[in-house]
Amino acid sequence: MQAVERGSEAASQLEGGFDERLLLKLSVEGLADPSALLTIPELDVVSQEEKSVVAVFSTEKARAEFESRLNDLAGGRSALREDILFAIQDIGTWGRENRLGHSLRPALPLAQDADIVVDAELWPLENSRERKLMLESFKDWCREHGASVLDDVNHPNAVLARIRCSAQVLEKTLLNRDVRRIELPPRIHSPAQLHRLPLNEYSEVMPPPDDAPGVVVLDSGLTAAHPFLAAAVGEAASYLDGKGPADENGHGTMVAGLALYGDVLKYVEQRAFVPELRLFSGRVTDEMNESPAEFLEKVIPRAVEYFADTYGCRVFNVSIGDSNRPYLGSHVGPLAAVLDTLARERDVLFVVSAGNYEGSSTGPADWRGDYPKYLLEDEEARIIDPAPALNALTVGSLARYEKSRMAHRHANDPGHQPIAREGQPSPFSRTGPTIRGAIKPDVVDFGGNWFIDTRAGNTPMGAYELGETSTSNQPHTGNLLGANSGTSFAAPRVAHLASRLLGRYPEASTNLIRALIVAHADAPDASLNLVKKDKNQLLRLVGYGQPDFEAALNSSEQRVTLVCDERLGEDQTHFFEVPIPADFLAPPNRRERRIRVALAHMPYVRSTRLDYKGSDFSFKLVRAPSIASILGVYKKTKKANRLKPQGEVTEMWPSANARGGGTVQAATWRVMQTGDRWNSEKLFVVVTRTVKKWAQGRVPEEPYGLVVLLDDRNRAESRLYSQLRAQFQQRVRPRVRV
Repeated sequence: MQAVERGSEAASQLEGGFDERLLLKLSVEGLADPSALLTIPELDVVSQEEKSVVAVFSTEKARAEFESRLNDLAGGRSALREDILFAIQDIGTWGRENRLGHSLRPALPLAQDADIVVDAELWPLENSRERKLMLESFKDWCREHGASVLDDVNHPNAVLARIRCSAQVLEKTLLNRDVRRIELPPRIHSPAQLHRLPLNEYSEVMPPPDDAPGVVVLDSGLTAAHPFLAAAVGEAASYLDGKGPADENGHGTMVAGLALYGDVLKYVEQRAFVPELRLFSGRVTDEMNESPAEFLEKVIPRAVEYFADTYGCRVFNVSIGDSNRPYLGSHVGPLAAVLDTLARERDVLFVVSAGNYEGSSTGPADWRGDYPKYLLEDEEARIIDPAPALNALTVGSLARYEKSRMAHRHANDPGHQPIAREGQPSPFSRTGPTIRGAIKPDVVDFGGNWFIDTRAGNTPMGAYELGETSTSNQPHTGNLLGANSGTSFAAPRVAHLASRLLGRYPEASTNLIRALIVAHADAPDASLNLVKKDKNQLLRLVGYGQPDFEAALNSSEQRVTLVCDERLGEDQTHFFEVPIPADFLAPPNRRERRIRVALAHMPYVRSTRLDYKGSDFSFKLVRAPSIASILGVYKKTKKANRLKPQGEVTEMWPSANARGGGTVQAATWRVMQTGDRWNSEKLFVVVTRTVKKWAQGRVPEEPYGLVVLLDDRNRAESRLYSQLRAQFQQRVRPRVRV
């Protein structure tokens, strides 16, 4: 009873509010579905913020209902929905500390005469009318208090207002009922070093084929006249008021070179640049590679819609991250939520960089000595918005180079020491996981390295010397190429691969492209050895690993890829028989072969609950004599027990629990020996879709992409591809659904 009174009193002291209801914070235990609270009259669940915290709007009538039911319990009488009342441990309100964002804390306290620009995130109400009323009410409140509203976003998963205000008004805003959290605007920093290159040593760059797929770089713009890029440029557009499409920063042009060519150095060495893609640029950040005037949550959707509708583009590279928003649990950031929704609605692929870690107030004390421990233990090293997006491919960075110029000149001088070795995570590459433990980053690629000058102290250096080479925004000065380190330069390599795959499979869904990339990714041995084969740490550092471009694009006799695009209904299951070629089972029996399964889907999402995604997909490999036998088990078994079918292959890694939170998943079975069982049983992939209660009916049939990889590289004479081609016209065929 006292908790009800305290919570109501605290809620009544809050500022603003677009209606008269109180904002209460309920601490609950044992209540898996917060929507159960809706059985209490006039109680509106706003958001589940943590596992045990639920924010609600409540009327005085609902408060009285609380008190009445609690009185009944206190008097030994029964009360309606006692399970809910017992689950509520405390009642308070969403206060100043709850609203104080991660990036804003270090900036406080402000001087009394200081002004500040902040991003106020409001509650993501599901009712569009209420959401609009709330946003307009908050903007009116800001104006009444002398704050300037610079921009706003009204999206089902992200309601934002960027405001300039005084220190006094900021304190009032931290007590505004309709504010969920306040952060500083995104902070993005990306310098580059330039290199000269004699242009007359290179052949003329010819345009790509007319039907070449496009890759779109959403960044700081593009130097469209660059000699190595111009022939492939489809269009460069700006989405910033008063700014042209040209790249004044340099970041966008470097990212674009890698998105177009994948590995720019390869073309430098062969003295010929041959583009296989069309290049598009959408300028979404200014000369400082920031977005101070408009929210990226508004700018990026406009760019995506234009390039998708005008040119049919489906791959978008977003090497942008807000270092003020590391993922610390609870909800994904607003830009991640917008990308997740946009990816599903438009069937486009966002390739997003994981973000760069530059140290924090807590460390690392010894960059080289504490590597990679600080990436795993420092919460400041978590991936940053929008990298937690589930429906995007998030890319971390690997080191490729180890020797600085000084180390090359003085081979016996041990002064310059690399922090990471080739094939290990870059010392700045941020780590996962994301919401509900989903694996992030999904994959990694080369993005640069740092070194320490042991004579100069602990400061990391060498971002340029050990960085990745790409195109410069200043070719007119003779600096055709630049170099830099960052996850920004790992992501476009993967975007390049995704676009090439669309060229190979133009009818493939975005789900299938994601599954193909992850299916052909492996953690480098150097990374595995770095964590002493701790596979859970490995997943946080490099995800599923580094994609193999050649294997993803082409099957070989020893390694064959089977693909399928399908749709699955609510709480249904698909069964696929995996054809096993004779050579896969041929002697010697004791050798390593691999069967890898990858699956991708893009679920409906909402940011008001910890159950962020509306559906889960899972897959299993099952050995059974026939499709009839396994189907019989599923028809006769209760749904709760279908998760453990007889004959399931349990040796797959990552395990179902480790991979299950993601929307792109892969697992490998290392087959070390074969025997009689392979002759008497067949192999099936079982795919199941489970829909959350709140999402039922929203997406009756959800598309997904499935990939099965058969790998027998340890037997040179294997002819898997020829044997499978002779057997089947289609690669993987669904057999039945239940």
